[in-house]
Amino acid sequence: CAGALFWSQISRLVIGARDEKRGFLNKGIELHPKTEILTGILEEECSLLVSEFFRGKR
Repeated sequence: CAGALFWSQISRLVIGARDEKRGFLNKGIELHPKTEILTGILEEECSLLVSEFFRGKR
């Protein structure tokens, strides 16, 4: 996915909740220089959604 983001030259990437263990921002992956990265948008709500999703998978 990061490769597609790079080549599409997307202007903005919005991340609601970061995954400190497995998130792609921790991998040192570089996006296109024009790409703005916004994190923490509705972080609590997004974290809750992700937690509930994976709770249902277990």
